[in-house]
Amino acid sequence: MNARTSKWLDYLPPVIAFVAALGALVGVSKWDEQAQGLAKIRPLGWAVLVVGTLALVASLLVTRRNHRIQATQKAVRDDIAALGKRQLLIGLDRVVCIFRDFSLWHGKMPEPESPIQMLEKERRSILAAINLNSLSPYADGKGSVKWWYMFEKTAREGSEQMVQALQIYVTFLDPTLIRAVTRLLNSDFLRVHLSHVHDIIDANTRDDPHRKVTFFWVSPEEMHRCGYEDFWDRVAEVLRLCSDGGTATDEPRFWREDRERP
Repeated sequence: MNARTSKWLDYLPPVIAFVAALGALVGVSKWDEQAQGLAKIRPLGWAVLVVGTLALVASLLVTRRNHRIQATQKAVRDDIAALGKRQLLIGLDRVVCIFRDFSLWHGKMPEPESPIQMLEKERRSILAAINLNSLSPYADGKGSVKWWYMFEKTAREGSEQMVQALQIYVTFLDPTLIRAVTRLLNSDFLRVHLSHVHDIIDANTRDDPHRKVTFFWVSPEEMHRCGYEDFWDRVAEVLRLCSDGGTATDEPRFWREDRERP
């Protein structure tokens, strides 16, 4: 069915119904009380019946066409939403990749497989003991870089990727997911502490640029709470909402891209 035929089909049912209504208004009798069976229907009655049947068929065709268009549009929107979710997951992966990396856990604990494991006391103690002012196993174009630089770099880059994904796909994503991602991006641990680690380093190394600065704000001790638990709860929520068919009781695994480590 071409576009022109489809367009005219929209007008066909009301036109046919109008013609049937005019036939119904004609004063000539459409029913012969003296006849038997179908013979009771007079020619004008048959004409009205045919026109009414055409109106019904045309209406069914229009409804079927509309449902097909709606299904196609929904499939397209679902595909675009899936692309948006994937972009959000790629950004989220960038944010958490350092925490998941084997360099932190090798020889001490296995790599975490879910955000929930990041709340384990032993794992938090290992993180809290890291000297952020020491060299990491990573390097940029100028050579090796320190741990604090990598935590801040991945947090900022991942946040920017997630913001960009929201801007592009916001009209196609579920409002619940948009809210969850926004809450994650605005969490204190990500927005204030991870994205500005250099401020903490600068404040603690003014007298000695090589002074040891531990990752103390991830410590399980009550006095050091800086939104660490809330951050991982929000990461888990975004992972769950981005997973296909996820439910509220699922424990999502970390998003892993088949690409080089940061």
